[in-house]
Amino acid sequence: MQNQHQVAAVGYAGLGVLVIVITFAAGLVPSSRRGAIWELAVGAIFVLIFAALIWRGWWPLALLLVFSNLWRAFTYAMDGLGKHVELAPFSVSDIQARPIAFVNAGLMAVIVILLARAGWAGWSDWRAARRRDA
Repeated sequence: MQNQHQVAAVGYAGLGVLVIVITFAAGLVPSSRRGAIWELAVGAIFVLIFAALIWRGWWPLALLLVFSNLWRAFTYAMDGLGKHVELAPFSVSDIQARPIAFVNAGLMAVIVILLARAGWAGWSDWRAARRRDA
């Protein structure tokens, strides 16, 4: 499997679903959130849809997902340290440190690298095609 899009798609789907399972199994979802299992299930569906699109070569989507997954890696790392970060409205609150969140942060970092490689490969191919056509 040498195509960067396919590698990213398989990694995104497999590791993304694994992160969701770990998040639920380890109780990393704040107890104040009702219906977290359904939110995670919907998240898993979107992970699979995005993975299918990336497989088909949607490199701009891969680049866009780099940023959202980088944010998730950061928030998981902060949860591991005992700080919960919310983007909107921006807040940082103290929580019980959850070392298992570092596993998710690491998995998210791998996802970011895979998506960035696929996005870069797609952008480079697109740029080269434009130069040939010019």
